[in-house]
Amino acid sequence: MKLNTTLFKNVCTLMGTLALVSCEKPITQDPVSALNGLMGEYGFIGYENPLENSGTGVMLAGRPTALAYVAPADDCFNPEAIPREYDRQHFDMKKTYNFHGDLGFTVFGSALFGAGFGLTNKHIVEVELNGLTIEYMSSIDVTHWYRNGMDDVCKDYLDDVGFVIQAAMVDSMKIKISNLKGTNLSLNADNISQYIGINLGVEYSFLDEYTLEITTPKYVGYQLGRLRLEDEGRTLYRAMVAEDDQFIFEPIGLFQDEEAVDIEKALIPSELDQNSVYLR
Repeated sequence: MKLNTTLFKNVCTLMGTLALVSCEKPITQDPVSALNGLMGEYGFIGYENPLENSGTGVMLAGRPTALAYVAPADDCFNPEAIPREYDRQHFDMKKTYNFHGDLGFTVFGSALFGAGFGLTNKHIVEVELNGLTIEYMSSIDVTHWYRNGMDDVCKDYLDDVGFVIQAAMVDSMKIKISNLKGTNLSLNADNISQYIGINLGVEYSFLDEYTLEITTPKYVGYQLGRLRLEDEGRTLYRAMVAEDDQFIFEPIGLFQDEEAVDIEKALIPSELDQNSVYLR
């Protein structure tokens, strides 16, 4: 249900007075929408399903909220032929929201942790993502590998499924929990399991009495590439947003033949029916 403009402004004014939430967008009970709203600002789709390996080269199918893990990165995108590049961004992201039965947009990438039994709808959860890093593959390398090294089975699959061509990951995540009055809860080794169930192998520490920091690297978003047989290895389409639980593939070329664009638009209805993928 969408808030009208007047109501939303009133809610933001009240919440701003209480210093409980950021009012850039309404609080949502949907963790997928929360993550997509955050990552969409930076050109990425937020991960929904926990995956062991969520980086570049992973082949995915299904829908944004029900991803199907088709193949790991090394099966079709050899890291020696396609070295991964990294661009470290110099900004952090923070999101504060009411707890609604899940840890919101922290359910992504690898399954790191879940909500403890002590976390209820009477709590406010603040999550800060630090050290955003962009992992990507050169499209030139992808094309060279597709034409000269990739086997035919991979090409056949890629004609029907997408692959992660660019991914966003963070170095650390800081978590604070407060009650509805804004009072921070004290977190320590003795009580942390009441609020956050941390999985084995996840590294964490307490920065102070109220702040838990998780330092296990994690993927938080992705851009989906498309390699059709007819494109001969050129990555001409990319999905950077998701709408109505569908990937939105858009041509990324700057110079498009007008006749080809008209033909593509004429094919959109049948592609929607057949593949459940929007094309713009």
